[in-house]
Amino acid sequence: MNREEKRAADREEGGQERRDERAATRDDGSAKRERTTPAQFLREVRSELSKVAWPHRREVVNYTIVVLVVTTLLTLMVFGMDWVLKNAVTNLF
Repeated sequence: MNREEKRAADREEGGQERRDERAATRDDGSAKRERTTPAQFLREVRSELSKVAWPHRREVVNYTIVVLVVTTLLTLMVFGMDWVLKNAVTNLF
């Protein structure tokens, strides 16, 4: 149901019941909650971050090396393909 159809249905029903329903629920149908204070938010963030499985330094170093090597290889491959195609097109014309 699109917005225009909802408005038409509101006009037919008198609209008040539907407005009350929308005020009590969100678009996904769940009830609205009160806002969280900044202090409560930070406590919840800290709590969630304590549950994260953080990698060890050795893993981070290994992953960084892998990313740098793969990036370098792909850069060289694209550069090589570009150079070959540029020369092929230049020689063609």
